[in-house]
Amino acid sequence: MLHVRPSADRHSGCCALLERGRFHILEKKEGRDAGCPKLFLISRDRWYEDMSWLTKQLAQAIVSRTMQVIGYNVNVMDERGRIIGSGDLSRINQKHEGALIAIERKGRFEIDKESARNLHGVMPGTNLVIQFRGEVVGVIGITGDPAEVTKYGELVKMTAEMYLEQADLLEKARWDKRMKEDFLLSVIHAEPGDQAMLRLQAERIGLKPDKPRVACILELTDEHDADSVPTLRRVVELLEGRPTIDLIAIRNTRQIVLFKPHLHPRKPNMDICEGIRQIRKLLEEKQIAPLRIAVGKAYSGIDGLIASYRSAQDTMRAGQAILPEHTVYYSEDMPNETVLANVGRSWVTDEMEQMWQRFIQEDRSGELRQTLQVYYEESGEQQRIAQRLAIHRNTLRYRLQRIADVTGKDPKSFRDLYTLMSAWWIHAMLRSNES
Repeated sequence: MLHVRPSADRHSGCCALLERGRFHILEKKEGRDAGCPKLFLISRDRWYEDMSWLTKQLAQAIVSRTMQVIGYNVNVMDERGRIIGSGDLSRINQKHEGALIAIERKGRFEIDKESARNLHGVMPGTNLVIQFRGEVVGVIGITGDPAEVTKYGELVKMTAEMYLEQADLLEKARWDKRMKEDFLLSVIHAEPGDQAMLRLQAERIGLKPDKPRVACILELTDEHDADSVPTLRRVVELLEGRPTIDLIAIRNTRQIVLFKPHLHPRKPNMDICEGIRQIRKLLEEKQIAPLRIAVGKAYSGIDGLIASYRSAQDTMRAGQAILPEHTVYYSEDMPNETVLANVGRSWVTDEMEQMWQRFIQEDRSGELRQTLQVYYEESGEQQRIAQRLAIHRNTLRYRLQRIADVTGKDPKSFRDLYTLMSAWWIHAMLRSNES
């Protein structure tokens, strides 16, 4: 049995699963979140036991396929002898006494013209039980002279049972996919004390949590894309099942979250790692809408999965606010920026933002901010800075002095440089959070 706690976001996590009818509720208890109960949900094995495998849709598919081959009318009855699929649609939902006798015998029952007159809802033909997992789940009947149609009985029965096996495999694949999605969503919304539950879920999907993994967030750049959900589904269809991706799920109308094995270390500040390069190349080849990608830190264990996701989430938040012109963000490249991802207003942030606002007013062209950014990125190496900005070193010295005069902070001082950059990041993060 799975114990799943839905998140406060009613469109994600367990609540969404219940809305989509994925689970049956066995027991409900009030949880920590107001109006958000803890739910004890039925396990996969119990779900399979309760399922009616021989559905009307599957029964009609069996009828259509077999009638094309043998040329006789075919009926499919459920385990209660009710017709749920037939070449004669007027017989749907009728009771079939011949099917009930076949079920009682757990075998074959043939009906000639005389027997048909004495039974309700039947016509001459042959009826054989359909078995699945050692149980009788229904009956398949062929209408016609038993002397003619009996020879087709085993063939049609085998066809029906093969359809059931195929449906079972497809349902298992869908279930495994859902279980993996649900585990990933549980990681996203994890709270202290959820580790035991998550470890149990990991065992159920065959995931070894102690293997180092990296969380990645893929986000659509167009906030007003009317086709965002179909686009995200297409991305998931392209990426799921790839050996380099262990888990993947749609988080909301703009984001996909995935976990990939940490196979190859990436050098800090390199353009992009091989795994992310492959993902981007695939999406570009398929002409998928532009995406931003945030790559978290690599960790192992259940706590590591949670930490890796949160590092990717904070990296995405900081990257969008501070480096909006970029499309790929690595948490290992942005520790100073990411530490401010969840910053809130306080007296110190107000003071730093006021200083930055004064700087913006004096730097209407933006060249001083550009100079400061490059100065920070090049660690104060003036030759490289001048080359990147395509200016003379004397011009660079003038700009640095101008920054010091306006802000009262000298960028050539490490402490002052960090203060200036922090003021910039805080300004960007506050504006982004408030919008």
